Amino acid sequence: MNNKIRVLICNCHGSVKLPKLEFGPDTIVEQHDNLCNVKPKISAEDKVVIAGCSPNLLEGIYPEINAEFVNIFEHIALIGHPAEKANALIAAAIEKAKHTEPIKKKTFEIKHKKALVVGGGIAGIEVAFQLSKNGVDVTLIEKKPFLGGTVAKLDRLYPEGTPYSHTLMPLISNLGSCKKLERLVNTTLTEVSGRPGDYRVALKTVPRGVVECINCGKCIDVCPVEVDDDGKKRKAIYYLPTYPDSYAIDFDTCTKCGECVKICPGKIDLNEKINETEINVGAIVVATGLNWYDVKKVEEYGYGRLEGVMKTLEFERAVASGTLHPKKVAVIYCAGSRDTNHLPYCSKICCLLGLKEAKLVKDRFPEAEVYVIAMDMRSYGTFEYLYNKLRDRGVSFVKGKPSEILKRNGSLVVRTEDLYTNELLEIDVDSVVLSSGFIADTETFSKLNIKLDGDFPVLFENAGLGSHELPRGIFTAGAATFPSGVAETLIDARKASSSALNLLREDRIETRLPQAKVDEEQCSLCRMCIGTCPYKAISIVDDKIKINEELCMGCGICSVTCPSYASQLEGWNHRGLYEQIRALVDKGDLLAIMCRWSAYNATERAAQDRLSYGENVKIMRVPCTGAVDPSHVMLALNKGARGVLIGGCYPDACHYARGNFRAKARESILRMNLELMGMDKNRVRLEWIGKDEAQKFIKIVEEMNK
Repeated sequence: MNNKIRVLICNCHGSVKLPKLEFGPDTIVEQHDNLCNVKPKISAEDKVVIAGCSPNLLEGIYPEINAEFVNIFEHIALIGHPAEKANALIAAAIEKAKHTEPIKKKTFEIKHKKALVVGGGIAGIEVAFQLSKNGVDVTLIEKKPFLGGTVAKLDRLYPEGTPYSHTLMPLISNLGSCKKLERLVNTTLTEVSGRPGDYRVALKTVPRGVVECINCGKCIDVCPVEVDDDGKKRKAIYYLPTYPDSYAIDFDTCTKCGECVKICPGKIDLNEKINETEINVGAIVVATGLNWYDVKKVEEYGYGRLEGVMKTLEFERAVASGTLHPKKVAVIYCAGSRDTNHLPYCSKICCLLGLKEAKLVKDRFPEAEVYVIAMDMRSYGTFEYLYNKLRDRGVSFVKGKPSEILKRNGSLVVRTEDLYTNELLEIDVDSVVLSSGFIADTETFSKLNIKLDGDFPVLFENAGLGSHELPRGIFTAGAATFPSGVAETLIDARKASSSALNLLREDRIETRLPQAKVDEEQCSLCRMCIGTCPYKAISIVDDKIKINEELCMGCGICSVTCPSYASQLEGWNHRGLYEQIRALVDKGDLLAIMCRWSAYNATERAAQDRLSYGENVKIMRVPCTGAVDPSHVMLALNKGARGVLIGGCYPDACHYARGNFRAKARESILRMNLELMGMDKNRVRLEWIGKDEAQKFIKIVEEMNK
């Protein structure tokens, strides 16, 4: 292997005009006209610096090599900066390459060609079917005694008003043709360990109670326990026409009186034991469905305290079963949603559900008065016609947010503003429907070592892999990803099954993601890295810190957290970055350390838009702002930099989950220390800069240069 560093300089079809450059005896400089199309032979062992256009482009063209990329097209040529600056950027990259360990290719075997689907609603059923029909062994688990999820509790699906069975029963019937499918009801996931392609999953199956059943229904007649099941009455022993075709006992409410045992011509066992098993799978799909926000927390609306105040599902089931005949109904939107005291986000489908309940009332009771009270109506896509149809049928739409609900003379009174008429209203009704938001299934994700911090996976955007893939090998489908209606859920389930299938069809995963490495002799076992890793990739094994390479996504946050620098990130180690800054920064420079996923792209956009900025602005690319070491910032300042800009993704949009929040905490401490040292704290700034916010980048560097 040649120990010299190869420096490949591309003039981008003559767009970049540089004099002949020399970087010392340890380098070999090569001039090229078009490195995008004419690729020179480069060994994976070579240390290479490539100076040309955007690193985002060149990384895709040269995925198999370890290279430092220098952007001399956007950062020099397009904005008319001098060749001396290009020379400094390349020289600094060379110094980084000299002191940086290369990123090694990792190979992970897909040991088990089997999938676990968690959740037996329409999303889980569809995922299981799609995987099974493509030859994958699937275990489908559902925590309730029957498959079907929320849809199985509905009477009709709106806006069309078709019976739920038109959608659900064909899906369940599909499973009957799947030879590679195991269905387990009353079963939950208790523990997961291992890695993509080789997960060990512990399952717990609680008793169903009914061992042999001929579906005579005699048990219901004698059961003394009546249960309110989301607005519909049933017994502690009950039946749903989904799967399995058998009665089941709800042991959360069953008193074990034994009356059902006496009359059952089959077999009922009230003392059946819990069954615990383990399975091995290569992929896991989470399809745990809708989880309603607890509207009891919205105390002003009186849910659980005022009779007649119901959630959408309770209201719908009560009307459909014939136990409720409302004459005046108020449907309140955003009950606990888009509210800093409750859920700050919009759950998207709540507006449709509110319209659905309004139509249900009008379909069943045409003379009933219906008021829909909403700050905003988000009837997206084809649901707009449902909104217009209800308005034409006499549903009253009030623009406002109710302040409270109270009881007066036997009626419910909704106090609200109406921004259409600029009035304060008191609306007397007999029923109030709260269209609340939804929350993520944090319990299941926690068992998978995925900490969502109150977000849905689609908001979490873990590792930038999108809404279906979390740490490699774990996928989400349907409302587990984000609240969605039936049609969207089925589409989402097919996407998730395709992603899981693509993984399981491979024999191995190959990746060049940088990995954190720990020097055990330097490590003091302080455990600080464990708490900061967004992916739960760090643990203690045999009194040593171990990095799970299958889970590590290469953010570098642990490396900066480590007080002894025992943890280092491949391709971005402390010494390499130190030498890069030492070679790059001169007195009067403004160093911009930019997140590769967001802020760095804004600097390229500035050049493409021909926006100018000072020649003293020198730009570095890092994996994440969470990987910016305060000592590197201080090095730049001590070298004479007039300022250091740290640019990252916006809050809640970090590619590495929470890296930018780690950076914010460090920046606050660093600025405080600068003041204590008698220095201007404004010489260091952390800014959130979107990939297209070139103007914002220009404004910030102009302010810092004043």
